[in-house]
Amino acid sequence: MKIKSNRLKRKTPHLTITCDLPIFKPFITLLANIIERHPKVFSITLNYSNADYTAETGGYRPVEIRLERKQDNRWYICYVTEFTYTSTPFGQESTYAIDFDFSRGSGYQLGMRQEPIAAYGPLYSLWQRNFCRYHSHDIYQCKTRIEEA
Repeated sequence: MKIKSNRLKRKTPHLTITCDLPIFKPFITLLANIIERHPKVFSITLNYSNADYTAETGGYRPVEIRLERKQDNRWYICYVTEFTYTSTPFGQESTYAIDFDFSRGSGYQLGMRQEPIAAYGPLYSLWQRNFCRYHSHDIYQCKTRIEEA
């Protein structure tokens, strides 16, 4: 089930960002500032990390966000994934802690089962507010990967 709302879009003369859940305005602004620096690309993958995050001490978890431009020139958030370390017989491994997969219409939280993305509305809202707050405090370093159209 797809949820559409007027709150999902940020419009500038040539820019619309959308996904299947409401988007927090500061999060839209953050993404729009990056998109506007790469006007002719097909997709952008953002990898946010904090050098102090380790399996032993924890910290601010790494995040990956993928955006794709559709044929109508709208940008779509494909997924937002936050990673964490988990213990395995082979040591510590990075795994999904939270995954908002808009391209598949599903959400996931570590220790829970995958559910339709609509069930993740409240968590996505909280996640966006926290992420924007951390970003505004320069917690993350960001690596940007682009794919040409």
